[in-house]
Amino acid sequence: MTINVAETIKKMMGWCPSVTPTGYALNKQVIFENPSQIPSNRSNVEKFESNNVLFSANTAVFTFCLIISLNLVLMFSRNLDYAVLIPILMLMYSLFYFLEVKMFQASISIDENGVQLKSFELRDVLLNYNDIKSVKTFKLNKPSIALIAMALIIIVALLVFSVITGEWKVIVSIAPMLPWYLLIKQRHDREKHDLDTQLFIESKKKKWYLFSPYYSVITDPLTASGIQDTIKNHRGGK
Repeated sequence: MTINVAETIKKMMGWCPSVTPTGYALNKQVIFENPSQIPSNRSNVEKFESNNVLFSANTAVFTFCLIISLNLVLMFSRNLDYAVLIPILMLMYSLFYFLEVKMFQASISIDENGVQLKSFELRDVLLNYNDIKSVKTFKLNKPSIALIAMALIIIVALLVFSVITGEWKVIVSIAPMLPWYLLIKQRHDREKHDLDTQLFIESKKKKWYLFSPYYSVITDPLTASGIQDTIKNHRGGK
């Protein structure tokens, strides 16, 4: 099984997949020129709001910070006493937990003022309708079993190697990840549902500090359709 790691990383960072005739048919890309397959009574909707969303940019930033922090802890843990290491780990994992909770508060709100992305990279972003170029949706590819198995094998191998070499501080540093992950997963399953659609809102004006002109939103199919219809309605059917 071949895993396209490059495309996965690009999607995580909010890059929009390149569109080809084949990909257009398979992924059911939707742009403003194509009529939405939604009942006609949705065309009169002026406002739209949903909390059942996640932002790819948040995931990318969070993953980057987590990897950097773990590398720093593992690098300097050998020279730290347990009395210092354990409080550092408690503080780090607590900070990441509250950071993840803040990201779970993500929501999208659409009204006459524009499209507001709340808690997008821990800030609120307002997109004016005149700045929106297109909206495209893609079926989200969930992590394959092979990728998950590979990650588990790497973690187990690292723990076994640490036990053999007597690097107990490495084990102490990584062990809190399990209960922390279970807490995050429980909250995710309770608050977010059917997040299998990735929606890209393309902006005409790309800020210099952004990697891509696309604002990536992960949500359910019904919410994605509602977002498209409402934006289209406010833009006069464009």
